[in-house]
Amino acid sequence: MPLPADRETRAYAGAVPDRVVIVRHGRTTYNELKRVNGDPSVDVQLSAAGMAQVSHLRARVAELPIDLGVRTRFPRTAVTLDILLAGRPVPRVVCPDLDDVRLGVMEGADVEAYRAFRLEGGQEAAPEGGESRMDALARYVRGFRRLLAVRASMPLVVTHDIPIRFVLNALEDADPLEGPVTAIENGVLYQLAASDLTLAVDRMQERLPPAAA
Repeated sequence: MPLPADRETRAYAGAVPDRVVIVRHGRTTYNELKRVNGDPSVDVQLSAAGMAQVSHLRARVAELPIDLGVRTRFPRTAVTLDILLAGRPVPRVVCPDLDDVRLGVMEGADVEAYRAFRLEGGQEAAPEGGESRMDALARYVRGFRRLLAVRASMPLVVTHDIPIRFVLNALEDADPLEGPVTAIENGVLYQLAASDLTLAVDRMQERLPPAAA
């Protein structure tokens, strides 16, 4: 079920978000192999360590009044969300705009090879068939704005390293792409006031070229 847009968000009871809970999915087999994955059709699953991370986090999530679960199209976020909300009658939706960065010909590459490509080409560089990090930034702005419009008081979002990193850097009033937050741990939870997330997204949008904003 996709994340509703515009008037369809009214299908959910309650007010627009007061707080947003954001989690990076649990550790995966590709994380352990130091490979990158930006194609949701590739079945990258949580590792044993990742399952343990998420199971441990579940107790903390159980204490929160989550009223909507949001994930990306990737199996690793689906499994993470299922574990975190197991047994709870919470609606769940999919937001492709918060997917990981599309990698094209670099799908499955060593993470250091992808980092070297980015370093050499800059933030506008996109692998053939993939997207640049600037392209991804524009997509994340759209995704988080849709999230901030849902009719849920406290949505739980399971997403990926890069969108969370961009948000946290923006909150520091730093460049979302080049700020001091350079990695997000798997299975770690962040609670943000909706006003703070809105501020971060506004700053992310300011970083975009006019044509993409």
